[in-house]
Amino acid sequence: MKLALFLLMVLSAWGQRQVFEVASVKPSQSMREGSSIRNEPGRFETENVTLFKLIQYALPAQDFQVVGGPGWIRDARFDIVASTGQSDSDVKNQAERIARIRARLRHLLEDRFQLQLREEQREMPVYGLEVEKGGVRMKAAAPIGNVNLNGAPGGSTMSGKGMTMPRLAEVLSGIAGRPVHDETGLDGAYDLELKYSLEMAPPDPGTPTKDSLMPFPSLFTALKEQLGLRLTGKKGTAPVWVVVRAEKPGEN
Repeated sequence: MKLALFLLMVLSAWGQRQVFEVASVKPSQSMREGSSIRNEPGRFETENVTLFKLIQYALPAQDFQVVGGPGWIRDARFDIVASTGQSDSDVKNQAERIARIRARLRHLLEDRFQLQLREEQREMPVYGLEVEKGGVRMKAAAPIGNVNLNGAPGGSTMSGKGMTMPRLAEVLSGIAGRPVHDETGLDGAYDLELKYSLEMAPPDPGTPTKDSLMPFPSLFTALKEQLGLRLTGKKGTAPVWVVVRAEKPGEN
């Protein structure tokens, strides 16, 4: 009984940490076309962001994994300024810190936008992330989970510190435009540097690419040559979230 009560208290305290202490949500008055999401210690801000993008960030999910809902969730834009009341200084792992922010954002969307989602598993084209025959070409490291992406037409870079393979698969999913399943069988974390071309997406990884005409190789070639990994196209299932309900929030 005492153990159960202790666990309940711990879980309750953890849940409380996943709620923004103060949050302002307002229709955006920005005249610029772009949008931004910024995470700082103890603070979360968005500018000119749609609810659709907020849902993607909070889950996380790609464009093709969020469906349904009223049309305004893809058009109306909002500015959010939220404070956690704490800096999350106890979290050194970037992936864990972002997970906390996403949990708080999910709670905010449910509260302010009355957001309700239904998760479904649907069949779709996916990629399997696998190890090449020659083995990986990455340096083992402590699990930090930091990743930095820099993209430009023709050439992009990814720098990862202490990346686990599930974390890498999540990042690659956003680049490749379809779900990426970790099938490497690797349990550790790695430091990695990847240089690849944005103009890299053949319908199937086996389709030849004009790597010789690009400043960096295609994503598929870069993974093989630089990391000792490969993406294999196949049929699979992935979660899709259906927007069951969403309401525009009042100004506050």
